[in-house]
Amino acid sequence: EFKVLVKKQNDCYIKILLPDQGGEYTLDAFENYCKEHGIKHQTTPSYTLQLNGVAERKNHTILDMARSMLKGKGLPKQFWVEVVSCDVYLLNRCPTRSLHSMTPEEAWSSYKPSGNHLRIFGRGAYTKIPEARRTKLDDKEEKCILVGYGDRTMRDKLYNPITRKVIMSRDVIFEEKEA
Repeated sequence: EFKVLVKKQNDCYIKILLPDQGGEYTLDAFENYCKEHGIKHQTTPSYTLQLNGVAERKNHTILDMARSMLKGKGLPKQFWVEVVSCDVYLLNRCPTRSLHSMTPEEAWSSYKPSGNHLRIFGRGAYTKIPEARRTKLDDKEEKCILVGYGDRTMRDKLYNPITRKVIMSRDVIFEEKEA
């Protein structure tokens, strides 16, 4: 899927792949796929994180951000997936020196992303309950907290503490004054 995405989006080819020795990268089927498509496949030796330094540093940055965001809002570790996803979303929209002050999103898609939709992680919010999910006398909105952004949709990812579910919504009003 990633190979097709790279080709369709940027008209580029994957030339070399240098993953760790995770089981998914050492299967015969994966080796054969790389050979069929002319992808040079090498793996780093076990316990040598320094050989994949850029990726490892980025992983540390993402985990440090996640830890800070969870602790800062007093959220349990069960939200780590949402927080890491939010961190990657934000990092892809931040300028970086290695891309000469462009954002990774801009380098990938050739358009400069807007930050107007970004809000403070963990911010209280109210989202509209669709008419199909309520009766005439039910509340029209539910209180949630922001835990991220939709990857493929222009929606916010919200956690409802009453139902204990993560939902996606574009009809959101944020509590701007609340800490």
